[in-house]
Amino acid sequence: MKTLHYNVIIVLLPLFLLASCKEAKKSIEETLHPKPQKRTAPATDNNTSSTVIFSSSSTFSTTQQQSYKSIFESEGALDSIQQELRNMPHLIGKKLFFLQGFYFYDYQGGMISIDLQDPDKPENVDTYTYSNGEWQMQKPVQITGNFALKSLLMSLDEVKFSTAKKVYDIAVEKSKTIEDAGPINHVYFNQIKVVHVKEWYIMINGARHNYRVKFDVNGKLMSME
Repeated sequence: MKTLHYNVIIVLLPLFLLASCKEAKKSIEETLHPKPQKRTAPATDNNTSSTVIFSSSSTFSTTQQQSYKSIFESEGALDSIQQELRNMPHLIGKKLFFLQGFYFYDYQGGMISIDLQDPDKPENVDTYTYSNGEWQMQKPVQITGNFALKSLLMSLDEVKFSTAKKVYDIAVEKSKTIEDAGPINHVYFNQIKVVHVKEWYIMINGARHNYRVKFDVNGKLMSME
């Protein structure tokens, strides 16, 4: 009986270790490449009736279709959008820092979501969204954990919004080589200072495999996994 007991332990121990490794790997992957939180689009001023939830698996319904330009159509337009953020009355002329990362969503003219430190109250962070051609401050961000906020922030001066178009164009070309690749609607930038991560990335979903295409901060292709 003792021999049987030991054999059961020997068989089960690798299974527990394997499960623990998978959970640890999943946790690290979710930290390095988080999915954007669901956000509700700001109210529109036109007569289009729509309900939109922004996420990596976005769902939406509309009662009227309109023609919109892609948010990735022009590098110059993206840089102008970034400057418009800097020119908001309470932010103009101030050094801006963002938390963790930001993302672009190409739907109805595009949406951008970014969490910025309050330059006047450095202990606070707020979510800003660009939609319908304008920036709005949406809501406060809850900060948890034992890290000093300063260690979680990156200067907005280090990243250009126009790089989103560069990485989008490269990813679109890559998607043409993938069987039944889905449309590319999201572009992400992610930074985690404590592990020296600064990267753009795009997800390409194919019939047989989903790919993460990663780029450095200047838009140079690093890997496709």
